[in-house]
Amino acid sequence: MMPTSPGPQDDELGLSGHLGVLLERRRSIAATVALTLTLGGVYLLITPPVYRANAVLQIEQKGSSLGELDELLSDAPSVAATEIEVLGSRSLLGRVVDGLRLEVSATPVYFPVVGAAIARAYGGPELAAAPWGQGAYAWGGERIRVERLNVPPELEDVPLTLVAQAAGAYTLQAPKGGVLLRGEAGTAATTEPGSAQEVELLVNELRARPGTRFQLVRRSRLAAVEELQRALRMSEKGAGTGVLTVALEGSDAAQATRTLQAIAEAYVLSNVERRSEEAGRTLTFLDSQLPGLRQGLERAETALRDYRMGKGGADLGLEAQAIVNRSADLEKAISELSLERSELRQRFTDHHPLIIATGNKLARLRAERTLLGTQLKGMPNAELVSAQLTRDVKVANELYLQLHNKAQEYRVLKSSTITNARIIDAPVVTRAPVRPAKPDVFAVSLVLGLVLGVALAFTRQALHQGVSNPAALEAALALPVFASLPLGPGRPGDKPVILARTCPRDPTTESVRGLRTRLQLALKDAPGNVVALTGTSPGVGTSFVALNLAWVLAESGKRVLLVDANLRGGWLHRCFQDARPHGLSEVLRGTVPLEQAVLADVGPRLSFLGAGELPPDPAELLSQPRFAALVAHLSARYELVLFDTPSILAVTDAALVGRHAGVGLAVVRAGAHPLREVTSALHQLAQNGVPVRGVVLNGVPRTRTGRAVNGIYQYEYPAVS
Repeated sequence: MMPTSPGPQDDELGLSGHLGVLLERRRSIAATVALTLTLGGVYLLITPPVYRANAVLQIEQKGSSLGELDELLSDAPSVAATEIEVLGSRSLLGRVVDGLRLEVSATPVYFPVVGAAIARAYGGPELAAAPWGQGAYAWGGERIRVERLNVPPELEDVPLTLVAQAAGAYTLQAPKGGVLLRGEAGTAATTEPGSAQEVELLVNELRARPGTRFQLVRRSRLAAVEELQRALRMSEKGAGTGVLTVALEGSDAAQATRTLQAIAEAYVLSNVERRSEEAGRTLTFLDSQLPGLRQGLERAETALRDYRMGKGGADLGLEAQAIVNRSADLEKAISELSLERSELRQRFTDHHPLIIATGNKLARLRAERTLLGTQLKGMPNAELVSAQLTRDVKVANELYLQLHNKAQEYRVLKSSTITNARIIDAPVVTRAPVRPAKPDVFAVSLVLGLVLGVALAFTRQALHQGVSNPAALEAALALPVFASLPLGPGRPGDKPVILARTCPRDPTTESVRGLRTRLQLALKDAPGNVVALTGTSPGVGTSFVALNLAWVLAESGKRVLLVDANLRGGWLHRCFQDARPHGLSEVLRGTVPLEQAVLADVGPRLSFLGAGELPPDPAELLSQPRFAALVAHLSARYELVLFDTPSILAVTDAALVGRHAGVGLAVVRAGAHPLREVTSALHQLAQNGVPVRGVVLNGVPRTRTGRAVNGIYQYEYPAVS
C-alpha cells in the first residue's frame, strides 16, 4: 500500500534549513527592503517637517512670606499638576488664539503629493516657475498674511479659495463656486451690502503669480483652542521642583515660537490676576470680620474696666497668669483657624484635605482649651473672674491687631504685580525638524522591510505546493529518488547543453554521475538495457537529464545510444549539429536506413539518433511493430539505449516508448509541481505498463552553505591546486 504521508523526515527545516530558505529568497527580501526604504524616502519627502519650541517656567513653592494663610491660599499640594492644567485651559489658550488670530489659517494650494516638497526645496529669491502649465498651484516663494477674516457661522471651518490676481489683487471664492468678494492686499474688503453671506477680509501681504490659489479657513474659536491644546506638551522637571517644561510643535518654526511666547506671557499675567483676585476675596472676607472683632474688643475692655472699678483689682498669681496667657494663645489660634477654614470653604468642599487638616487642628486646640477651662474653675472666684476678663481682652486685642495687619498686607498684594510664576528660559525653536526624523524613518523602513521580506519568504515557502523534498517523494510514491540535480551557477537553466562536457567538476555533473551509479544498479535486475526518461509535464528538464546522463554513461566505457524520441519538438540535435538530421521518424517510415540516421561518435563511445523531421502522426509511428523491432535491434547493438520522451501528462508518446524499456525514470522539477500531479503522472505510466523504477528530482535550488532547501545536501568538492 502506497504511503500517503511523508513521515517524520518530511521537512527538516532546522536552523540551517531556515537559513537556506532565506538565502534562496534573498533577492525577494532585498527587493522588499529596497521597496520599504524607497517608501521611507518618499515619506520623508512628502511629509511636512514639524518643529518644536521649548520654554521653561518656574512656579514658586512658597508664598510671599505674608503668613500661614497666604501660604494656604497660594500653594496647595501638587501645585505643578494644578498649574499644568491652568496652562492647558481653554480660557488661557483662548486669549492666545484671540491675540495671535490663530483661528484664521491661510496656506497655498500645492500640487498633490509632491507639490509641497518641491515648494519647500525651492530657495530662490523670485517666485518659482510653474511646470507643466500648472499655474494654479504654488511651487515655491509664495507668501500670504491674513490679518482678519470674518465669516458667518455657516462658513466657519469651511475652506474658501483665494485666487491671486495681478498687482496684489485677489478674488475670494465660495466653496461651491462663485465670487464672494474682490480686494487688494493692504485694504479691507467686504461683500456687497445685502449679500446672503457677509464676509470681511483683510490681507496684509500677498506674493504670488496671477492665478495661484490659496486656501483660507476661519475656524471656530473652540476648534482653534482644541488644536492648540493637542499641540502643547507640558511636564514637570522632577517631582516637587516646580519647574515646568512647555513645548509646542508646529510646521512653522517662527509661528510656534511666537505662540509659545504668547502662552508663557499669558500664563504669567493670568497668575498675577489670579493672585490679585484671591487677595481681593480674602481682603473682602477680612474686612467683613474686622468690625465684629473691634466690637468684641471694646466689650471685653469695658467688662474688665467695670469689674476692676466695682470689685477692685485682684492680682493674679503666677499659675493664673500662665493659664491666662496660654488660654489667650489658644483662643487666638482657634479664631485664626476658624477664619482660615471659613475662607477655604469659599474655595473648596468639606472633603478637601486642607479643610480636613484644619478641622483636626481645631479639634485639638478646643480640647486643650476645655482642659484649661477646668483648671480655671479651680481658682478662687475673684481671681477666676479677673483672669477670664483679662484673657478675653488679650485675645480680642491680639485677634483684632492680627487681622488688621493682614488686611493691610492683602491690600498691598491686591494692588501689586507679585506672582509666583516666572519665565526661566524664553521660547526657542529647534533648528532641525523633530519629525520626521530621518534616522528613525530609515531604521523603521529597514526593519519593516526585513520583517516583511522574511515573512513573505516563509509564507511563500509554506504556501508553495511544489514538491522539493526527496524524502517526501519517496514516502508518498513508494519509489526511490535516484538523484537530486542542483541548479547552480554552472548550469544555464534548462537549455539542453552537455554540462558534463563543459563543466565536468560542476556539482550538477557530479549529481548526474551519482544518477549513473544508481541506474547501473537498477539495470542489473532489469529485463533489458533500454532506459526511457519522461517528465511529469513540459519544462521539467527531461532532455537535459537524458543528454548528460548519456554522456557520463559513455564516459564510463559503455557504448551508448541516445535517442531523441520526442517527435513533437525534439531538439537534442542542436547539441551536435545545427541542421536537423534524418532521425527516428524517417527510420520508422523506412525512408532512411538506420545506419544513415545514426550520428556515430558524437562523444566518447556515444552515438545519437535524432527525432528527424517532425511527423504529423507521432503516436501512430511509435505504436507500429516497426518501432518494437527497432528497439530490439538497438538493444542488441548497443550496451545501453537511452530514450528521451515527451512528458506523460501532455501526450501518450512516453507510454508507447516506455513499454519497450527495461527501466523507466520519471523526471520531476523541484518545487514546480504538486505531489498530486506527480502521482497522477506515475499512475498513468503504470496503467500503460511502463516500469518506472525511480524518480529524478531536477533543478533543486542550492545555497552557498552547501545545503539545499528542504533537506537536500549538495557540496562542491574543492579543486586541487
